[in-house]
Amino acid sequence: MSDSLYFGRLQSSVAEVIDAGDLLPHYELAAVAVLEGQERPGEEPAVRRHLRAEGIRPAEHRGTLLVDAGSLERMSSVGLFGGGDEVYFSSEWNEEFEPFPGRISADAVNFSEGTPLGLEEWMADTQCLLVLGDGNALNYATTSAELHQKLSARYPASRR
Repeated sequence: MSDSLYFGRLQSSVAEVIDAGDLLPHYELAAVAVLEGQERPGEEPAVRRHLRAEGIRPAEHRGTLLVDAGSLERMSSVGLFGGGDEVYFSSEWNEEFEPFPGRISADAVNFSEGTPLGLEEWMADTQCLLVLGDGNALNYATTSAELHQKLSARYPASRR
């Protein structure tokens, strides 16, 4: 394992981590690249209508929803994260944030075995603090040893 990237696979979900509140790092931007298995959710009219109906007004870049902490919490509280979600947390707001070019959902890759090639470098380049991808488990990768310890202590490791 790298000294600057911590990762794993847990019995949890994106919604559970967001709802826990104390597990997330301080971030300026949450980028939702996949919502309930739908890639590029910002380009889906039904998703945009649902968000507006809930009072959530995300920015959007190439189909990725860009939201602040309050909007992300609201998205979770109204049940928008139902599995198959991919969320990236960045220390700085970037209206042109580009998510990792590969899939990070637990259905696509198993972070207990390793991370996709280039993820660590991409996280450093984009100032991404945490990535979450769920499905049949929750994949996560972070640059924070403290956050890694909190997640590992809160949720059991996934055997799937």
